[in-house]
Amino acid sequence: MNLLLSYLIKTFLFVVTMHQHEVNPGLHEGSRENCLYFTLPVGLNFQRSSPAMWQAALKTWSDESTRYLFYPEQVVKTDRLTIQGDLIKHKLGLQKNKHIDIWITLCTTFTNNFESDPRTYLKTLNYDVDRIVNDLRVTNKSLFPYLSGPKMANYWIYILHQFTDARFSNLASISIIPDTHVQQASIRLGITQEGASPDEVAEAWFELLRGTALIPIDIHPILWNWSRNGFMPSVD
Repeated sequence: MNLLLSYLIKTFLFVVTMHQHEVNPGLHEGSRENCLYFTLPVGLNFQRSSPAMWQAALKTWSDESTRYLFYPEQVVKTDRLTIQGDLIKHKLGLQKNKHIDIWITLCTTFTNNFESDPRTYLKTLNYDVDRIVNDLRVTNKSLFPYLSGPKMANYWIYILHQFTDARFSNLASISIIPDTHVQQASIRLGITQEGASPDEVAEAWFELLRGTALIPIDIHPILWNWSRNGFMPSVD
């Protein structure tokens, strides 16, 4: 554990000098628009380059002809063919059917049930991480395609915590978000072995950090950047 903490201290300055890859238009952090911007694209952020996805999201927002896509109440009134063309225009959507279905379903969920506002949904669960994750992954899974996945459910809460004024309870319950970069970094550090599942990686970090001042999500950006940048600086 001391070696790990030494590594984290050693790499912290390296990591914080990097740019966040979640590029955004700089909306007011407490606004509905800001919350929607950091909600809807997350449903499309799987099996693709996350930085490229956020670049596409920013281009889609910046284009006045496609900005309506971030307003669920407008999306549900727009025909599917138009949504399809506009979501693909700046490569926010890459799959002509699956990504469009996800976007429309999320917009329909928020419009029909939560006043077209993710904050209303979060408020019904008292901004409690445990309750939100359980609701996404179990109770109302069908309403939140891909936001309900084990990685995206945690990632969504994490970026809302980072980029909006949302204040969550039980932040220690957010997993390390074991994407490919985190999995590879965990192997490199000897925390897990080759072949470990994402859930096993997440559990290993929960156990490792239990009783310390660190929580798993604190470690995610460090491991993500370390792996993405070729494991530099080295800890060997």
